[in-house]
Amino acid sequence: MLEQRVVVRVLVIIFEKLVPISGGGTPRISNLIKAFVARGHEVYVASSIDVTRREAIRQLGCKDWLSLQGVNRLGRWKMPKYMLASPYNILRVADLVRRLKPDVIVSHNSIAGYGALLGKRFSPQSLAVLDLTDLLFEYLEGYSEGGWLRAVMSRGRRLENRAIRESDRIITISETMKDILVRYGARPEDIDVVPDGVDTSVFRHVDGQQLRERHAPGARYVLIFHGVIDPQDDPGLLVDAAGLIVAKYPNAYFWLVGDGSAVPELKRRVATQSLEENFYFSGWVEQHAIPSYICASDIGLVVLPDVLSARGRVTLKEFEYWACGVPAILPRLPALQEVAEEGVTALFYRPSDASDLAAKISLLVEDDELRGKLGSRGLAMVREKFEWSKLAGRFAELCESYVEGSQSLTEVA
Repeated sequence: MLEQRVVVRVLVIIFEKLVPISGGGTPRISNLIKAFVARGHEVYVASSIDVTRREAIRQLGCKDWLSLQGVNRLGRWKMPKYMLASPYNILRVADLVRRLKPDVIVSHNSIAGYGALLGKRFSPQSLAVLDLTDLLFEYLEGYSEGGWLRAVMSRGRRLENRAIRESDRIITISETMKDILVRYGARPEDIDVVPDGVDTSVFRHVDGQQLRERHAPGARYVLIFHGVIDPQDDPGLLVDAAGLIVAKYPNAYFWLVGDGSAVPELKRRVATQSLEENFYFSGWVEQHAIPSYICASDIGLVVLPDVLSARGRVTLKEFEYWACGVPAILPRLPALQEVAEEGVTALFYRPSDASDLAAKISLLVEDDELRGKLGSRGLAMVREKFEWSKLAGRFAELCESYVEGSQSLTEVA
């Protein structure tokens, strides 16, 4: 590894709102920037922000910041807006690489990674490291049912494939995703795995009793799902399972804490099934307030369909539930099975199977001891394996080793 006295010039790119943290990849990238800064490196950042440039620099400690065009992740028309903003952001990133000539460029996900590759044409010595946590154009397939958007998505797939094949190194979140990327053309020897995690100084046990009394009066059980609520993640499964659970446990409440394009349809389905009294839609909640909602709940839920883009993914939700000591019920998908063990730290259900999800919920609501054990074991696990500070440090070490290896090769040449 590089000695601490060797300063590496690092450019970190994410096409999401990084300050304040807005979910998605922003917790991962925020902690990575802090790790690079703590290790004494010269760090530059390109992202959209909702604060002044000076305030963003102050919060994360970086050298400078390029503010990119942001898009509201919760808006109904976010996909057309992304399509308009992305070319502009790609060109700005490429120009920044040309001017900055960093030792290493860390790009979160493929479109930012393509911008790094364009910039690398003018700075060939820069190492392009793709931080890939999702296959964007597999995940967004549901947005491209026809018309001009399908053509744009087709172009996006080609850019994504190029970013995967041509980046110097890739860091991804699971062994399953690594295998998928190899099938996309990446070299297995150039891929490392650093999973997602949680900041246990933010997500920890707090008193949520007032929230429970306010939003679930008289509830025996509260089940929570939080984050961005998009149709690709199959959130309608929650409503289908809720219908089965409420028929058996009328005083069970379902909290959907967050917002997204799927919410209007979910509310309609809740009303159609006469479940309004058992559902609470909070709207968007800032990260610092989410632990109170989780700690006011009895069980945390994760939903994902069994599709390629989900098989390699882990979400932040399960780590955040565990960090608050709340048990989690997860879809039985390969990457999630890398993280949790059935009956030890989580229960698994068949993806998109409302009856099986309801059965696992019933098992937990009827077994106080099992709920407690899953929550406490999950908490111990995240403290040991999935603390952001440790994971981000590992990520930074890998980038240092890449630069060291590249410099050694240059000296030999």
